[in-house]
Amino acid sequence: MAHDLPVHVTQDPSHGYTRLPRGVIRRPDLVVGFEGRREDEPMTARMYGPAVPSLSGSEHTVTLRVRPGEVRAVAARLRQVWRDEFVALRPVGADGLPRGAPFPYASRVDLTGEPAAELRAALDRLALYGAQLLFDVLLGGEDEALKLFRDFLADALSRDVPLRVRFHSDLFLPWPMMCLPAAASGEPEDPSLAGVFARFLGYRHQIEQTGGDAYACVADDRDPPPRTAPVVSLNHDTAVDAAGLTRAAEVAAALAAGGDLVERTTREELERALRDRSLDEQLMYFWCHGHFAASGDEAPYLVLKLSDQLAIDGYTLRAHRPPPRSCVPFRPFVLLNACYAGLPGNADLAYLGRALFEAGACGVLGPQIEMPQRFAAEYALAFVTRYLTGEETAGAIAHALTRHFADTWHNPLGLAYALHSGMDSRLERTA
Repeated sequence: MAHDLPVHVTQDPSHGYTRLPRGVIRRPDLVVGFEGRREDEPMTARMYGPAVPSLSGSEHTVTLRVRPGEVRAVAARLRQVWRDEFVALRPVGADGLPRGAPFPYASRVDLTGEPAAELRAALDRLALYGAQLLFDVLLGGEDEALKLFRDFLADALSRDVPLRVRFHSDLFLPWPMMCLPAAASGEPEDPSLAGVFARFLGYRHQIEQTGGDAYACVADDRDPPPRTAPVVSLNHDTAVDAAGLTRAAEVAAALAAGGDLVERTTREELERALRDRSLDEQLMYFWCHGHFAASGDEAPYLVLKLSDQLAIDGYTLRAHRPPPRSCVPFRPFVLLNACYAGLPGNADLAYLGRALFEAGACGVLGPQIEMPQRFAAEYALAFVTRYLTGEETAGAIAHALTRHFADTWHNPLGLAYALHSGMDSRLERTA
């Protein structure tokens, strides 16, 4: 006679089918990997995923002609072009002298009132150099294997359907700011701004970057401690926009409305929080200036400064944060809204984002250029408002905001925000 066997459930990762088990994420549509561990050797590239055809059941691989140093130099040049020829651009008249309000593209978020021809010319320059970095420098060459690899990648990236793309690389490059060549985009004759925006990879697709062991988050399958509301933090320099010219105050209000808000304005407060083994924040927001510092002969690296103007870098976090397994699970999404905070810097160990990942952060989002305060505050307000609902992933929000600012206000600066891991990060709210 049939009868039910006694069952004792020892694990319930779905919490009675009320949520997906932790760690279940969607596979990217396309993964593109670049490796360049030795400065004196050419780089290699590979790609795979549903967005590209498999070759005899294997991934696409090719040896590139370029070396890491050249790629870093051209990437730095691209970021400088964005600063000099867009953020800090001063339009000139027929007499060659500056005309109109100074720095029109940095002083306002809505650029729909700017002369369309001038704005299109500026965007064309950004797109030209964005395509040059990806297709002429990184993937440049006439070898048959290189041409095939380049064509397969261009075909995948030029699809009208947005893809979820992961760039896995030892080099941290401005992927959203890179572009399809004009011919590959299918819009070479389009006189509208939409045509040039459609060439940027960050406009077309969700993009995240991962890289080597540095972005291997600490494996931790423990459940978080019970919480009644998300804990979020505002770590800021109160002198930034002290006059209230941006929407920074609204960002603080949105953070307070979206969870239990912790505010910090000094390095000592941040250090004290890092030493707390019960620290459990779902969103960490930094609103401050980023500065480049150098020590002796070392390459400059990025430091952040709160109101007390004391430097904060990766060593700061490492010095005060206990080992992950001795703390409660710590998996915040971090929005580093400080100039250049999306850059890893040459001094890898000093990169704050890298140290955050090692401590358990699930993703880091930040600008790769000197970002105007007005746009930075507008972007932050839109991002945190949507992320705190718990309904969307960080990758989907970042992609939607890039398109929003481009389509609605003709502003490309959303493309300058880089997402390091975290494309599938979503704020978990209790029912």
